[in-house]
Amino acid sequence: MKIKRTVPATGDRTAPPADPREKYDVAVLGATMAGGLLAAVLARQGVRVLVVPSAEDRTEPSGETTVPYTAEVFLLLAKRFDIPEIAAFGLFPDLPADVRRDSGIKKSLGFLYHRRGQAQNPEESVQFNVPGEHAEWHLERRTVDAYTQRIAHQYGAVVLPHGVHVTDAWTEDDGGRVETVDGHVWKARYVVDVSGPGSFLVARNGGDDPEPRLGLRSRVIATHMTGVAPYEEVRSTAEYPRTTAWSEGTVHHLFDGGWIQLVRFDNHSAGANPATGVTLSLDPGRWEGLPDEPEKAFRAVVEQFPDLDRQFAGATAVRPWTDVPLWQRTAATTYGDRWFALERTAVRNDLFLSRDVTMAAEVVHALAGVLVPAVRRDDFSTAPFARVAAFQDELSAFNDRWLRCARIAAGEFRLWNAFSRVWLLWQILADLSLKRARLDCESSAGRDWTPVERFELGGIWFHVPEGLRDTVDRSLRSIERVGKGELSPVSAADGIFAELSREKFIPPLYAFGDPDARVYHFTLPKRLKMLWWVKTSAPEDFRRLLTRDNVTSVTSASSR
Repeated sequence: MKIKRTVPATGDRTAPPADPREKYDVAVLGATMAGGLLAAVLARQGVRVLVVPSAEDRTEPSGETTVPYTAEVFLLLAKRFDIPEIAAFGLFPDLPADVRRDSGIKKSLGFLYHRRGQAQNPEESVQFNVPGEHAEWHLERRTVDAYTQRIAHQYGAVVLPHGVHVTDAWTEDDGGRVETVDGHVWKARYVVDVSGPGSFLVARNGGDDPEPRLGLRSRVIATHMTGVAPYEEVRSTAEYPRTTAWSEGTVHHLFDGGWIQLVRFDNHSAGANPATGVTLSLDPGRWEGLPDEPEKAFRAVVEQFPDLDRQFAGATAVRPWTDVPLWQRTAATTYGDRWFALERTAVRNDLFLSRDVTMAAEVVHALAGVLVPAVRRDDFSTAPFARVAAFQDELSAFNDRWLRCARIAAGEFRLWNAFSRVWLLWQILADLSLKRARLDCESSAGRDWTPVERFELGGIWFHVPEGLRDTVDRSLRSIERVGKGELSPVSAADGIFAELSREKFIPPLYAFGDPDARVYHFTLPKRLKMLWWVKTSAPEDFRRLLTRDNVTSVTSASSR
């Protein structure tokens, strides 16, 4: 069976009404951001898509953030599959007014280290300011999820209304079946499940692993709160030279055995959402004996740190608390004949360092690249989907390794200071490298997308400058040795800083090897120094990342 590709270029296709007698090409279970993005991509390519909400769609904690690399993954989706609306996910001012009204901006990533019973020491803080050409943001997920459904509908996907959620799903020889709460049974040639931990397809195919295939373990307590004081009102910015207002970015409060991530939604002139996303993640083994009631447990933690106690003194929860004693989970089986478990249905890990929303976009890109051809050929052989499932597993493992090392590094500030530089180096070079690969694909004969499908490489799935993979691996191995008691945190940190200082592929202007360079601004003088370094001593494969087309500032997502 062949599908038509006569779809409009401006996203004004009218979706037909839902029809239980219809057999759709693909049913997407879960009206989440990942589900909406995938449905939009498929519909734009002429696939007949049915989106079925899940009862769990609006139960996950909200407070995800982007980094420049996240924006580049969104842009890859937009350019490869011709959906300009997705490009706007990488540039906050281009988003619709309602999304901007409910969501926040992200001008920096701040890390503040706390010790029990002590005021925060300004010398134990790090702030990375986002370069001006980027426009990162805090996603208010309920609004963002709904917006992705609008995009999908705009391109022709049939989206069932909330309340008509899935109550069962299974596969037969000719495709999938989805039962909804109104008693209808819907048919599709293929089913993608983004419904979350309560997935009926996962339950029918082995359920969850008894022990998650992840190294990190977290008790996650989360909500939205009003009345959270901006940190610059708790401690004067004069105590933190060269920093910008902490509340204009993502704030991470770090302590031994845990962290709190804060994402404000009202930190810009158009913001009308007074809430702050608050996510507390704890090592269950290090924080035993806390109350079972989530708010009491949260207060028991913050009361041990004077500045946190002050910041949350007037805060009130405005959403039900989420409290999961073991947040991590993995599905035993993530694909099979005519079905695929995507994103939060397949794996769930800590909501930290922007990896959750980033990984969602990465896996949507990988799955769309095989699902569209499968529909066109009417060939749903499992081999291509097995490759994507293996990539999703590798991406999860890569993400988990970063998170495990983050937990270890949070035990001592000097080690966190070193870890954060390696993480930022990876993020900067991943952003530039993926953009270079995407531009090369766009300009290639026939628009060959193979360079952005090197999934066998694992977590870094495209070409990056020589030396990056090894530096990341050696740094994380040092931190893992700290976790095993084989190396002291100070020795590991000193070794990481030394490597960051001597590696030739790392631009010296970053000063990543200097423990005292804790506030990062990519200023005009630094840009000029970067140009000089590129012209005189940068390695060849790094020079390809700093061509004019790869670093030009932009003012509109549609022009990127």
